Amino acid sequence: MVINQKFLVFRKNPEETPRYERYEIPLKPGMSILDALFYIQDYLDSSFAFRYACRGAICGSCGITIDKFPQLACRTQVAAVKSTKKPPKLPELTFGEVPSDWNEETEILIEPLPNMNVIKDLVVEMEPFWKFYEEVQPYFAREYNDVQPESLQAPEDARSIEHLVYCILCGICWTCPVNATDPHYLGPTALAKAYRFIADTRVDEKHRRSIVERVSKSNAVPACEKHFVCNRVCPKGVKPGTAIGNIRKQHLTP
Repeated sequence: MVINQKFLVFRKNPEETPRYERYEIPLKPGMSILDALFYIQDYLDSSFAFRYACRGAICGSCGITIDKFPQLACRTQVAAVKSTKKPPKLPELTFGEVPSDWNEETEILIEPLPNMNVIKDLVVEMEPFWKFYEEVQPYFAREYNDVQPESLQAPEDARSIEHLVYCILCGICWTCPVNATDPHYLGPTALAKAYRFIADTRVDEKHRRSIVERVSKSNAVPACEKHFVCNRVCPKGVKPGTAIGNIRKQHLTP
């Protein structure tokens, strides 16, 4: 017997008022939310737009909001959506007027990432995200003829920043309430990446000071209000809020 799953999906074309469309698709064992989105696009509405790339929770492209909880579509199982415990104290996420007859028990609500402008359907404008990311200079700035021991790193030093390296730049941590109200706030991703290089023993002091100077500005670390929503929603356990706190304690506190 075929079991169907109902979806309530956010739709928006440029210059149009957002709306929600209902779809019903046949479930298959192990079906992810990304699989379901493909089914909608392939069989029900070819105009439906969303982002994806690796399908393996590595690229970060398929971040969306599922039942008011931002997640990676490729690693979220359809069968587990209603039984998965959501992180506590998530902010209220509003994208459009959800139909009053949405059945939260049976229908899976699909919406884009929060605090970003919607280009079409689930595709959001990531340009501000990447702009702020570039501003923190998340790279090594050594000369090309670098020689040892500058490139060497002790195992314990590598382990201390390992969790920060796991960031896949998915943008899910922009669920942060500060990003919702301040379009100039660098955001948890950029600040966590900044600390990843500030704390890296292979970074030369001049470059480290340059990063610290940027994240010391009013729209960076000082703007963080310590909600720690970023820690709770990060799919990779990066804990951006903790990284921001470390910058504040180690480099900004008099």
